[in-house]
Amino acid sequence: MVANQAIFLDTVKDRYFSVSGGTAQAVRAVLEQRPVQEEDLDKLARAGLIQVDDGVPASAPLPPTAPTRSLVEEAEAPTTWGAGQLFEVGTSLMRARHAVRRRPLASILDDLAVSKADLAPSAPCTDRALAYAAIFNASRRFVPIRPRCLPDSLALLASLARRRVTADLVFGVRVNPFNAHCWVQSGDIVLNDAVDNATLHTPILIA
Repeated sequence: MVANQAIFLDTVKDRYFSVSGGTAQAVRAVLEQRPVQEEDLDKLARAGLIQVDDGVPASAPLPPTAPTRSLVEEAEAPTTWGAGQLFEVGTSLMRARHAVRRRPLASILDDLAVSKADLAPSAPCTDRALAYAAIFNASRRFVPIRPRCLPDSLALLASLARRRVTADLVFGVRVNPFNAHCWVQSGDIVLNDAVDNATLHTPILIA
């Protein structure tokens, strides 16, 4: 919910869309588990926004921790990186760009979920996560590929996963004008963006 609009991310069709007015208020009531008029529920169901179920209501996903720090803004440039890391980052970026062009977002998110499940749980904001992300960020500046938030974030996540480190991919939106963005976050630390830019966006999905 952003500025009295209900904004949705359709990961199968790779699109954002929104509803406003009474429909948005009905969505808010559903999310907050408040009473909703039967005709409003029918309207939302016909639009494919909700699914009527007689079972136990699913709990809403927890929002990500609000970012308060940024590795990009705080970290000193690493001294132990070179051609090997540069090649790895460039290769990861090309693979991520290819995936974004050729595959639906839902499929990419499914792979991320499998990867995170396979990795041993790691504490947020570990020294390893920060160290590897700093090396990635330093190398990224020398790769002649135009920055784009989604492939860049996927490439960083892939680099961390190869080192048995996990982090979260956070999607966010803002309105007036509409803008969608994503970044990698570990605990309250944004790993590949500035805090101010991340907090301009309301989280809509965390993967």
